[in-house]
Amino acid sequence: MSNVINVKTKEVLFPVAEDLYGVFYEDINRAGDGGIYPEMIRNRSFEDSLVPDGCTVDPEQKIYVNRGGWPGAFNHGEGMDDWAEKVPYTSIPGWYAKGADIKLTEEDSLNEKRRCALIADFKENGKIYNIGYAGVPVKNGDTYKFYTFIKNSADFTLSVSLEGKDGNIYAKKDINVTKSDVWQRIDANLNANGEDYDGIIALSADKNVKVIVGFTSLMPEKTYMNHGLRTDIVEMLKGLSPKFMRYPGGCIVEGLSKETAMRFPNTIGPVWERPSHSLMWHYRTTNGFGYHEFLQLCEDLNMEPMYVCNCGMSCQARVGEYFEENTVDEILQETLDALEYAMGSVDTKFGAMRAKAGHPEPFNVKYLEIGNENFGKEYNERYVKFYEALKKAYPDVIYISNTHTERDGLPTEYVDEHYYSAPEFFLENEDRFDSYDRNAPFIFLGEYAVNGGNTIASMECAMAEAVFLAGVERNQDIVKLTAYAPLFQNSDYTAWKPNLIVFDNHQIYGIPSYHAIAMMGANRGKEVVKTHIETQMQPPIYSGLPGLMCEKEGLTFKNAKVNGKPVDISRILYGAVEEKDGIYAMKQVKSSHEFTGKSDVWNKAFGDFIRSRRHPGALSEDDAMWAVFGEEYLEEYTFEIDLKFEKDNPVTLSVWNCHPDTDAGCNEPKDYDWHFGSVRRQNVRIADGKAATKMRHFFNPNAEIDEVEFEIDYSEYNTFKIVADHYGYTCYVNDREIQSRKHKLHPAVYTVATTDEENIIVKLINASQTDETAKLSFDCDIKEEYEVQVLAAIPESQNSMENKLNVSPVTKNYRCDGKDIEYVLPAYSVNILKVKRYE
Repeated sequence: MSNVINVKTKEVLFPVAEDLYGVFYEDINRAGDGGIYPEMIRNRSFEDSLVPDGCTVDPEQKIYVNRGGWPGAFNHGEGMDDWAEKVPYTSIPGWYAKGADIKLTEEDSLNEKRRCALIADFKENGKIYNIGYAGVPVKNGDTYKFYTFIKNSADFTLSVSLEGKDGNIYAKKDINVTKSDVWQRIDANLNANGEDYDGIIALSADKNVKVIVGFTSLMPEKTYMNHGLRTDIVEMLKGLSPKFMRYPGGCIVEGLSKETAMRFPNTIGPVWERPSHSLMWHYRTTNGFGYHEFLQLCEDLNMEPMYVCNCGMSCQARVGEYFEENTVDEILQETLDALEYAMGSVDTKFGAMRAKAGHPEPFNVKYLEIGNENFGKEYNERYVKFYEALKKAYPDVIYISNTHTERDGLPTEYVDEHYYSAPEFFLENEDRFDSYDRNAPFIFLGEYAVNGGNTIASMECAMAEAVFLAGVERNQDIVKLTAYAPLFQNSDYTAWKPNLIVFDNHQIYGIPSYHAIAMMGANRGKEVVKTHIETQMQPPIYSGLPGLMCEKEGLTFKNAKVNGKPVDISRILYGAVEEKDGIYAMKQVKSSHEFTGKSDVWNKAFGDFIRSRRHPGALSEDDAMWAVFGEEYLEEYTFEIDLKFEKDNPVTLSVWNCHPDTDAGCNEPKDYDWHFGSVRRQNVRIADGKAATKMRHFFNPNAEIDEVEFEIDYSEYNTFKIVADHYGYTCYVNDREIQSRKHKLHPAVYTVATTDEENIIVKLINASQTDETAKLSFDCDIKEEYEVQVLAAIPESQNSMENKLNVSPVTKNYRCDGKDIEYVLPAYSVNILKVKRYE
């Protein structure tokens, strides 16, 4: 089928939002130390094995647990289970010894911000060494800058060397050190004469000597613009043409406890004076990529800074704590201090600190977000307190709220909305912002990504996200900012998938979504113009098994059929089913579901945590009874079953139950088995004589539900029937329709167009599994030559370290007749046509 697109350049809708495409930074997957901040020594402050403040650990130190009961991986400071399994055990993460004894001391640290130091008792020619972030990488000809702070019991020669695991020495520096009972700084430049990405850095002594090490660092001499950041990572970031950066998060802003919340004073000053910070992503950071580095990077890449402050709450998704009033007041003052640091004159306290750090000229902070993913009454109270104080002090800053606080009568400028879902969601919601009130606050699409479905970090995901972004671009009079999340993934320390940019200690690549967003962000135009498209509308495709769930004992059933043929139960997810004479009864039993993706102690702790929670609308695993029928995943089917139950026993008929193999999402133990959280499905819930196709959600327990009343004889068996097809599903009782859900059809081809003084930029996304012909006509004369940049691949295609550009854009030039264009859009593709018009 041909897709007809009329581009009306003379009908300007509105200017483009100048900062629409930005990036969201959070220290997740070791994105900071060992990542964009290229520190090569892991655990350089020796504090990784300290238990996160506000948490307890199990006897084996496998996990920590916060005060709300949320558990996370600890492994004596090594972090996630799979990270710990890759390295030999050591009492001080990252550090090992040969011919020396090492231990920690908390009684003699470098300064008041350092909580411990390392004591090394060297024997003659003994050494201590660090294995870095999955190895200490060295490149032939490069120089590396080392420094440390030490005290030592005698004069000795300290040898600092870069070595391979096989014993090769790539660089070495001998330093004569005099006895000192006060801290002295030792510096050395190491020039590498070989290449090894799996090396170590070693410190050795020529005689018996006791050395206390307070802090260490090894950094490459070459950094981006000599500003201390890893060049290839910053260049990949630059490739996105980002207009702003959101910093420092993300959930780490809130913290997993009051003590681990992000605090501005801990992110400035010399790095050896910044307190280490235990993150909820299972590792400790020294905040090398701190507030000043963030502001400097924004200046270097011409990005607007967006600072996110804690507002007196820890992570609500992890049973958050509400801080006492004096702590809230402290954090508010710290936020004012952060703005003064960035924008104050050198005559102010914090402006002088900025100047001392090497930047006397003020930076600019354009945006400030108050809190992260916070909500509810407690958030509203803190939000308005922060907003009023900050707006009075810095009226030109744009302030962002986490929820639609304007609906509660609060002053709101921008609202941050987050969307993580399967590809179908993004395809079906490309018009989500069409109906938003233009008199309401502007929207910041602060976090979005396809993180579920059949694949992640694939072409299918990039295509679906591009569809959503095309819808955003058509609504950038109301949606002003967007940022994919998360941004960075150290592939050796992964706590969350997917992430836009993937790296290890020496190489890097972007996932397909990176390339799609880079294409969208680099081709903006100046004005959005009207387009009209004629294209085929198509339904989403779901497949799976029919299912049955109840919440109390007493449900019995018989005569289950799929497409008219008897069907058996293929899997019982919760509860049990007893059969007698062809009648089946649902029975409650304690949940046997076990998380299996992590260590046994973490699996159990996480399972206990999940089962202890009572979110509105959520069903306890120990109360639920749930079974699915048949073996074959079907897209279209009719499921019939005779049910008998009491009116007050909620019963759910679940449609298209399926368990994708996607390895995505957060870092908790995985549901490799079928489970509430791992099974995709749609539901018809029957309760108190009403049928609903939606259920309440944790973040919106008071959402209105579309319920339909019906009557049946509860003393008898009644035949329930689900007819599922590509266009939706309908529920019948005794052949009488009681509820239905129609899927939203989505276009085969999506489009948005912008113009500048010279170009017409048309973005076309083909969401179809076949090539589509696009016929474009313009209301002006165009030049014969035009350029097309295209990103296309089969849906499951991904990039990798071995094939970094497997899915990447290709640019080609074409010719047309000077009026119309006919172009073939490859299946599953993102296309940007740049057409020059005559004056």
